[in-house]
Amino acid sequence: MTGDTWALRVPERARSRAVVVGTASHEHPSDLPPMDQAMASAEAFRDALVGPYGLFDPALVHRGWEPASQEDVLRLIPAAPEAPGEPRLDLLLFYYAGHGLDEQGRLCLALRGSRDRDGLRERTALPAEDVFAAMSRSRARHKVAILDCCFADRAFNAPSAAGVHLLTATTSRQKARFTPGGRLTGFTAELLALLAEGVPEGPDHLDLATVHRRLSVLLPTAGDPRPLPDQRTVGSSGDLALARNPAFGTAGTVEGLAVRSRFVLRLRRLARLRRTDAGTHREQAVRLAAGLAADAEREFSRTDPVTLAYRHLHGSLTGEAGDADTAFKLLDEVVADWRAHAPDTPGLAGAERARAEWAGRAGSGRSADTPAARPAPKPRPDLSGRS
Repeated sequence: MTGDTWALRVPERARSRAVVVGTASHEHPSDLPPMDQAMASAEAFRDALVGPYGLFDPALVHRGWEPASQEDVLRLIPAAPEAPGEPRLDLLLFYYAGHGLDEQGRLCLALRGSRDRDGLRERTALPAEDVFAAMSRSRARHKVAILDCCFADRAFNAPSAAGVHLLTATTSRQKARFTPGGRLTGFTAELLALLAEGVPEGPDHLDLATVHRRLSVLLPTAGDPRPLPDQRTVGSSGDLALARNPAFGTAGTVEGLAVRSRFVLRLRRLARLRRTDAGTHREQAVRLAAGLAADAEREFSRTDPVTLAYRHLHGSLTGEAGDADTAFKLLDEVVADWRAHAPDTPGLAGAERARAEWAGRAGSGRSADTPAARPAPKPRPDLSGRS
């Protein structure tokens, strides 16, 4: 199974700028608790932007560590070209990690001295509206803001964000999550893990639409579940690359298949956790599992233990998606091949249990005790010389 062939937009390295801001410490008169994970997340995200798979020149990534004032952040955002004929920026990326404050539906980004009180938030923190306005003045072809903070979805209310692609850690008035004692915030931890692991069946770059789609599965199914992220595209901004795909070209390898199967299992978990869109998640899991099994069969063989495990997964997910007859057929074939070619390998017992489960639900009339179907023997050639 191959990834989508939709053309990606890879920003020009020499004409791309990033502003990465992290606020972890707060000083009097601030009433906000410290959040060390915010600074660690900002630093780690900056490292990913300029690392082996990043698309940014380190000299063109501006850091705003523990800003004390609004101007400390806004002055980092590049202005419009000053000299006639000076080329415009291709990409301007803004990232923030820290406390997000909700001021009557407007998002404010906490600074060192910010106070979480009515009437004080906009004066002591940085209104996201001002960030987007500064980004708009830069005349960059593409503008992207990634906000890892509570109430990040309030950014959608800012009029100046109309031309900015937004990727936020939360939706629907939710607070962002971080594990006390953990190194990174929940959102950025999953984002960085995705950028490091990659998408084996994906193209050579990870675009923003793919990043959001994957995070929408990974975040709510983490060991410590996190809120769903949100995204708003501007035109075709979802096709804009955020980083190179470190797993590109590995879809059929043992490692690549394992990464793909883990994502399918997270998708299955999401379907079990959420009533909304559960059917869609199950159908997507079946589609991905079918591709997984097909690629394993092509790279190895139909009866290789690796392939048999993915065929088992495909059959089970097909049943969970509501097609018991097809699930039984798939699992019946898997069990037959497993018994014939790899009876001593792990997984056969699980496949037999799954076959028995779906045999009882299928309309085929087969019972769980019916021997698994075996391929019909091939006719032997007649060597007698008779016609």
